[in-house]
Amino acid sequence: MYNNNFLMHLISVKGKIGFFLILFLAIFFQSCINRIDSAHIEGYISGNPKTYFYINRFEGDSLALIDSVRSNSKGHFKIKVQTESPYFITIGTDKVQTPIMLLIQPGEEITIKAQNSSLSDYKVFGSNGSSLIRDLTIMLNRTKSLIDSLRNTYDSNRSNPKIDSIQGKLDSMYNIVVTNHRNFTYRFIKNNSFSPASIFALFQVYDSLHPVLDYSKDKILFKIVDSSLLSVYSSNSIVRDYHLKLQKLDTLYQRRHKRESMFKEGETLPNVGYPLISGDNLFISGIWYKYILIDFWADWCHMCSSNNDSLRKIYTEYGPKGLVVLQVSLGANPDSLKVKVIRDSLLWYHASIQDVYNSKLLDTLKISSVPSNYITDRWGVIKGVNLEGELLKSKLKELLH
Repeated sequence: MYNNNFLMHLISVKGKIGFFLILFLAIFFQSCINRIDSAHIEGYISGNPKTYFYINRFEGDSLALIDSVRSNSKGHFKIKVQTESPYFITIGTDKVQTPIMLLIQPGEEITIKAQNSSLSDYKVFGSNGSSLIRDLTIMLNRTKSLIDSLRNTYDSNRSNPKIDSIQGKLDSMYNIVVTNHRNFTYRFIKNNSFSPASIFALFQVYDSLHPVLDYSKDKILFKIVDSSLLSVYSSNSIVRDYHLKLQKLDTLYQRRHKRESMFKEGETLPNVGYPLISGDNLFISGIWYKYILIDFWADWCHMCSSNNDSLRKIYTEYGPKGLVVLQVSLGANPDSLKVKVIRDSLLWYHASIQDVYNSKLLDTLKISSVPSNYITDRWGVIKGVNLEGELLKSKLKELLH
């Protein structure tokens, strides 16, 4: 039999064991919770004492500053980023110009190593998505460098008598460079269609006017990534934003198809109602003058603004001879347009279309850009398309001699 003292000792020991077990489990589970809702990033920057680094998160198409950290005298820093699903962040010494992009996942322990604070030669460990982003960035930068080299060669040979043959060779080399990068991008996406890094690959650009991929030609690739990511990350904000962006692109390309090419001279313009800023609708069939100039413009279009000056002179000269001018402003607020009409003495008909992207009128008239114009007779038969300057004056003189 156990005596009472021994029993009390046993109970005491069991109590301590239970307490420490509970404490251990609490610490363990807290550690697990910290791992699944955050990512830890460590940086080792050689020769970089006490430098501030800024961390931005991608929110839609913009960057939002979420944290900053200062490296110590040995160039070491640590960051803990809260995350419950994958998303993109950038790190750099500038709040806007950030050379490093990471694709972080919950629970990742990421290490960054670089030789200087510019981070231009950085390496990343512990994050597969971030490694993929680095591979893409390196390849894109190499391609851009080759393209810049070809462009510089062309610029330096502009005055060369053999410029035509030189340009032919440069064009051939350019096509090879671009094709190689497209093929690399295709392989990358095919191998990583379930990674959000593929979104970055799809929207690469050589510059603001030249994307790597063309949605109209590479639509299947965009859709493959969309369906793959939705099957894995259906609630992720990056994936949802990407899905919505594709829907908008579909709408834009459908609209472009509708507005593929304007009506031609000799065809009849559809008799649609133009929403005047007065609140009325104007139909060409209700105009009994000889000819109608329908001019499409926008306040943000510099060329359009300069056209208004010549249009004022044209109206003064040809209005009395039977010309009606109807200007259709795209994207302008009707009240703001009224003020501009009075201020600038634009004394002709004015219509306003605010929702340019969903305008049935623009779809029907096949207007996809500004400035654009039609000249029609009173029955809507087109006498001229997109005539500007002297060509416009010459046509009006011919029609209203």
